[in-house]
Amino acid sequence: MKKRFGQAAVEYLIILAVVIIIALVVVGVLGGFPTLTAGVTEKDSLAYWQTADVSIEKPLIRAGGGGSLTIRNNKPFSITFMNMTATNTTGVTVMNTTQKTLSPGQTVSLGINATHSPCAALANQDSYSNEFTIMYTDSTDATRVYKFVGAKNLVGKCQ
Repeated sequence: MKKRFGQAAVEYLIILAVVIIIALVVVGVLGGFPTLTAGVTEKDSLAYWQTADVSIEKPLIRAGGGGSLTIRNNKPFSITFMNMTATNTTGVTVMNTTQKTLSPGQTVSLGINATHSPCAALANQDSYSNEFTIMYTDSTDATRVYKFVGAKNLVGKCQ
């Protein structure tokens, strides 16, 4: 029995549609389509910040204020951390001005002043999203000041 050309075309289109639907489901389950979301997720944010020039790891930011951040020097030379600021819709907040010298790959934990925490004004909210700026110098030449502004906000939950 011969199939008609129209019937073969319809069967082909149905099979193609089923394959596309299965592919979309697989991509969705595997966490695809990150650029279609409205913002940056906590997982994406931490992945970005762990590879930044001066990385932010293990952010512990308390609701109502305070907390700590672990920073790491990802540069191939020693740096002197100068300060860190967080910017959100309410303005710029200087979070830490403790100068620390870090060798390449070295980590250090920095405290966050309770009144300067991204969660300080968020008593009724459970998350934050801030643009972070880190100022540092080359330890061998203090006249070379670097300003690293993150391409992605640091996103997380207030603890």
